[in-house]
Amino acid sequence: MPLAIKKILTIIVLILLISSFSGCILEDIIGGTSFSLLGYEINDDNGFPKISINFSCSGTVTIKIFGPNNELIDSDLFFKGDQNTDLYLGDYRKTISATAYKMKVYDNSDNEIYSYSLSFIGSDLEILSCLQKWWNKNSLFGRDSLFEIRLFVYNNGDVPVYPYNMQVIMDYEPFTELVLPCVIKPKESDYVKCFIYKEAAPDNQSFTINLKDIDENVLASKILTVNTNNKVQTKQFSWNYFGPRKVTIPIPEYLYEYHSGLDRINDDDYSHYVFNPYDDDYIDIILDSIMTEFSGTIVQNINYITSFVQTIEYKSDSEENNSFEYPRYPIETLYDGQGDCEDKAILTASFLYSLGYDVALLRLPNHMAVGVKLGEEEIPNYDYYIEDYYFLETTTKGNTCGNVPNEYRQYNETATIYTITSRPLLLHEWNDGTITIYTNTEIGDFVKLITIVENLGITTAKNILVEGAFVTLSGDKTNYESKIISELEPNEKKKISLSIDIPKGTITHFKTRIYLDNKIVDEQESVSTFP
Repeated sequence: MPLAIKKILTIIVLILLISSFSGCILEDIIGGTSFSLLGYEINDDNGFPKISINFSCSGTVTIKIFGPNNELIDSDLFFKGDQNTDLYLGDYRKTISATAYKMKVYDNSDNEIYSYSLSFIGSDLEILSCLQKWWNKNSLFGRDSLFEIRLFVYNNGDVPVYPYNMQVIMDYEPFTELVLPCVIKPKESDYVKCFIYKEAAPDNQSFTINLKDIDENVLASKILTVNTNNKVQTKQFSWNYFGPRKVTIPIPEYLYEYHSGLDRINDDDYSHYVFNPYDDDYIDIILDSIMTEFSGTIVQNINYITSFVQTIEYKSDSEENNSFEYPRYPIETLYDGQGDCEDKAILTASFLYSLGYDVALLRLPNHMAVGVKLGEEEIPNYDYYIEDYYFLETTTKGNTCGNVPNEYRQYNETATIYTITSRPLLLHEWNDGTITIYTNTEIGDFVKLITIVENLGITTAKNILVEGAFVTLSGDKTNYESKIISELEPNEKKKISLSIDIPKGTITHFKTRIYLDNKIVDEQESVSTFP
């Protein structure tokens, strides 16, 4: 055999031996790309069902997740090496169905090099126990009212489960309320909490609970026994409005704990503290308690409600830093029995909005008040403060609707109006608060990020434009990418992935912007400049 042929055969044998140990080195040598799935786990990421993947690849790959109807759910680009990443299996607070999903991997030439089927048992919740809390509005003559329910549930399934509402059937009468946002992870147990009010104790000693997801699918059901032994915590308020007034109101601890545990949002529009839907019925009940023994004209009702809020102790957010603000949700102000100007304005606006008044939050330098839109004939002795709004001071005792304290009169043309009306309120953040920077890759220098867009308003937002862009120091936009969210329901979130090339030869900041009706409604900016 000629020597050249022997050398060729030897090289081939060596290649085959090496490839048998390393899996796919032969593919790399001849120009192919290998992919090895090392493991995966189904879990939750702040309300989004996700798959955490551990894999290894020998070149640039794109991993795509396809849903039950072969629709593309999520995808991302990865470079050579061992990787850990998350891809998403569904929308916000959507329990994924027990059907087949598909993971497919493509090389840099868009050739499919790997495929894997994902099958799930799906949701399988079991109600382990139920804590009921009751409230006796009139301790002498009244009957107990169901005030809250806490279910302790276990997830026997293999996907995260997102309860959305709770239906209670008492005395053959069904009524439904939202549960507080939560997730029950696979093979774990947790509480599902719901503020659910029934005015009187049932005649029957048993009732049925149906726990449902956002699509009204029943996640768990159980017949339970009425137990009125546990009472909700109450708090008494006393004040004066043409005579002494007193009211005792229920303060559900779990509702307080939920709202006090929410992150404060860095945005000047505090309307979302009023819009939050999880205390709507609670606000109505408190109002009913306060207004039980009072009935007046439109303006008298406004002043009466305001007098209650003005009596709450004033306390600044920080005695050391006057610029620090920690806005409270209404139940926080009631539970703590104290608050500063924005807390009292938020609480008053919540009450008046619930009563059907057209109100707004008015932001002034170092102060916040409420604006009330009324006809001029309602308060003939006062003028509008700004546009069609009368000024309502909620901090200082004795101030009535229309009266403007001297120190705030100069801002009547410059105050910012945040209307408490049926509108969307869009905010966004970067996932984990970061962007990922790639340099010296085979496709150049670029940034990648996931931005989470949320609607904190009370109406659906449509045709939202999400943009990531590099902006020069003079304000000119260079490289950018934009995507459209067709619609976003109240309290819904969407994750949007963006990838933008880093411009060369000019100093820029990276910005993300949210547009609604061709107007920028929210913006984030990188701390450092590029390149």
